[in-house]
Amino acid sequence: MQQSVRYEISCDPNQHYFCVRMQLSNVAAPLRLRLPAWLPGSYMIRDFAKHIVAFSAVGTSGALDYIRPDKNTWEIRHPDEQVTIEYKVYAFDLSVRTAWLNDEFGFFNPSAVCLECLNWDGPLEVELILPPDSDWSISTGLKRVTTLTPQHQRFCADDYASLIDHPFLIGELDVIPFQVNNIEHELVLAGRHYADREQVANDLTAICQRQIDFFQGHVPFHHYKFLTMVVGDGFGGLEHRNSTALLTSRHSLEAPKGAAAQASAANDYFTFLSLCSHEYFHSWNVKQLRPRRFHPYHLQSEQYTEQLWFYEGVTSYLDDFFVHQAGIMTAEQFLNRTSETLTRALRGLGPLRQSLTESSQTTWTTFYQQNENSQNAIVSYYTKGAVIALLADLAIRTISVDRHSLADVMNYLYHRHAATGTSPKDLIAGFEKFTNADFAATLQHWLQAKQPPELTEWFSAFGIQVEPATADPLTLQPQTSQREPRLPVSFGAVMQEQGGRYEVARIFEGSAAAQAGLSVKDRLVAIDGLEAKSTNVQYAMRRASPGDSVRLHVFTHDRLRELTLVWQAPPADGYKLTLQDKSLAKRWLKLD
Repeated sequence: MQQSVRYEISCDPNQHYFCVRMQLSNVAAPLRLRLPAWLPGSYMIRDFAKHIVAFSAVGTSGALDYIRPDKNTWEIRHPDEQVTIEYKVYAFDLSVRTAWLNDEFGFFNPSAVCLECLNWDGPLEVELILPPDSDWSISTGLKRVTTLTPQHQRFCADDYASLIDHPFLIGELDVIPFQVNNIEHELVLAGRHYADREQVANDLTAICQRQIDFFQGHVPFHHYKFLTMVVGDGFGGLEHRNSTALLTSRHSLEAPKGAAAQASAANDYFTFLSLCSHEYFHSWNVKQLRPRRFHPYHLQSEQYTEQLWFYEGVTSYLDDFFVHQAGIMTAEQFLNRTSETLTRALRGLGPLRQSLTESSQTTWTTFYQQNENSQNAIVSYYTKGAVIALLADLAIRTISVDRHSLADVMNYLYHRHAATGTSPKDLIAGFEKFTNADFAATLQHWLQAKQPPELTEWFSAFGIQVEPATADPLTLQPQTSQREPRLPVSFGAVMQEQGGRYEVARIFEGSAAAQAGLSVKDRLVAIDGLEAKSTNVQYAMRRASPGDSVRLHVFTHDRLRELTLVWQAPPADGYKLTLQDKSLAKRWLKLD
């Protein structure tokens, strides 16, 4: 009898379980089954096996004994010719990484649901059974073999590595089709939304076309799906072979209408388009071209690389850039969002305490497991990597005599190293090919240094002025709409008001809040003898001048404390980019 492995997955939305029946035929002994500890693109040990409950094994002779040699593995030492494994997966993580199931929609990465049979490296079948009497449907990039009924469909994968690179989205799906380069694309939405279907399809078409043109028409897939979970508040994306899993807020899908549309609404919609752009670009830059140390992936333990500044940083720079180049985001809007990126990347003590290469190397424990002190301790290889990629693009355009750009570097690295992966030296060599040895040394310094790179020199060559800017004194979010802070003093802490409680969420080291002795999770009760709520805090800040003091009452756990806070001026630790010379800027930006 032929060897085979098949999964049958049904849904229990009320209990949030995916119920799996795994059938194996003529698989060698001992039979070993395992789930990955992490999945590509999300660099943190997640131990998906911890969500498995009610595991059982039955053969032709009855129940089979099993052991657990480690946290992710089940072993059956004496299997029969036919073995049926049954288990449930608790699916209540509303993210793009694991599994989610409720009465509205479901989502799963097979890496969190489908046990790998270590005795088998051949084709696999998946049968997905939807809840009965539902109007749900299925969307996945995996090849569909047959549709038994609308609620019962069968899919196949060449092997386990292929299976776990094809997520599933189920529910009452709104499918928005569009074509790019004669390739079928779909934006698939699960969850209530208010998207302008025609507008978002047109915008995604333009963005995807820009990326395909960027890679000179080379496309590594035959069809593509944006599998999107729409929720009240959420954000995330994870790239796959011919699809991406997305999590977005409802309001981010509402394209702003007319010139009078609010800037915040436009920015939210741009953020969704940039998320799509980011994950789509990963189809080339990560799914094809990736670090040599990821050839192959080993999903039971960490795999370390210094190169995430390139794979996430370049992608983070280009995601907004493609939205701009597609004609959706104006040059001013792009420069404003880039100003925010510069501020997030370079302000605070974190970027002065960790280099980009170290940030990448330690992502498993620092970036992916951030805490309330992270802004004082680490740098993001996403945002600072985007800054370095941007400066490198400007440098290439400045130094090159043949009108080269970052696109030439990417294509050179893609065609030269996609099959085997890159080393850190390969990346530097790719940039040097289109600049010179001096810039290659500068780039290497940027990656290893803890000081901010020089900005003015590179931007001024393109008619862009770099000015200092202050973050919003109350929220500490970057602001680019006004040159002067809207409040004369800064708290130096991010506060959260929820359920009548006004709590400290984050504190910047050396700020007024830090020097007063405030701690994260402290509950502010009163300011200047008045109840602490956002309005009273704002009025207190309006009345104050730098150097003035104010009395605070806070609860630290259940202990009441009285503190004295000395107000500080909002620090000009951010950046504002302003277009000064269109004739120079048009060598980089799309201008009317």
